[in-house]
Amino acid sequence: MSKAPCVSVIIPTYNRADFLPAAIRSVLAQTYKNVEIIVVDDGSTDDTGKVVIPFGDRIKYIRTANMGPAHARNVGMKAGGGKYIAFLDSDDAYLPEKLDMQVSLMESEPEVGMVFTDLSAATEAGVWQERHLRSYHRLYDRKGWSYDDIYQVKKRLPFSGGVVECYIGDIFRHVLMDPLVPSFTILFPREILEKVGYQNEAYRLAEDYEFIVRVCKRFKAAFLDIPTYVYRYHAGQVSVPGQPKTKDNLLKVIRIHEVFLQAVLDWGCGDAEYYSRNRGWLNARIAELYQCIGGFWMEYGDAGKGRECFKKGLSFDPHGKGNRKSLYLSFLPSSLRRVYTGTSRRIRRWT
Repeated sequence: MSKAPCVSVIIPTYNRADFLPAAIRSVLAQTYKNVEIIVVDDGSTDDTGKVVIPFGDRIKYIRTANMGPAHARNVGMKAGGGKYIAFLDSDDAYLPEKLDMQVSLMESEPEVGMVFTDLSAATEAGVWQERHLRSYHRLYDRKGWSYDDIYQVKKRLPFSGGVVECYIGDIFRHVLMDPLVPSFTILFPREILEKVGYQNEAYRLAEDYEFIVRVCKRFKAAFLDIPTYVYRYHAGQVSVPGQPKTKDNLLKVIRIHEVFLQAVLDWGCGDAEYYSRNRGWLNARIAELYQCIGGFWMEYGDAGKGRECFKKGLSFDPHGKGNRKSLYLSFLPSSLRRVYTGTSRRIRRWT
């Protein structure tokens, strides 16, 4: 019997000393044992360097300057030697059979470029949603998508005395239409990096989304319909539900959506043949993103940038009503905008 392939688990971290040990322990507790753990400290200023000491040679600890999560993951991927690579955010945790299930699937489906899973959500009070994927990526409900709509193949795989539903297919179009994959749950073969490259270090936000787009451009994806990952919500995190709409937070949301837009332009429109076959929905998606970004600029207080986005959206979809209406509303006083749209939240969305 051949030896089980090694998995390199990359844990980028920045000032998460309180959470990091639990993340590491969740990897050590995997039922799949041929694992190397690489912790990349992205210039932390807390006790991160101290809390990893008790783990000794069970982990590889690398400290870098603070250059962002994409750089940290890239450093970890280059330092690892496993056949497969998986990511873990340092404030989250794996469930015990995550790697076992994912490696089993990858070994049986060599044409697949990555496998991802559902996830659970937790707060300090404990897990509050066992299956969190549809809440985390709300497009499933917003667009009315089912897994059968997205994937071309559905299988039932035996595992641990039960059965796990697995979906496989080309999901590039769906990924361009909206974030679809919880990137921190993915596992993929190291060899695909030769074709898709590493994560784009120019992006400090949504860098994981752009990486997923490139993977899906070249390879099929597989989805295991079972939670294998615990996503932790806490006060020090950007994506806490109900966070205040401060200007700093709005700028982060704008930058995230700008990466979404650039990914569509680069990997959808940038492929002339693909664009010629899919011009209609790609132009509509670009217009939608410009409208969304413009709405965020309006909420931020920069009407000029908002109108510029609405005009660009109209250039891609001249017959679409969204950007046209948004451009008209942008010239009204804020009090009148609320009359026409109902709430300031709908003004933000502009869709």
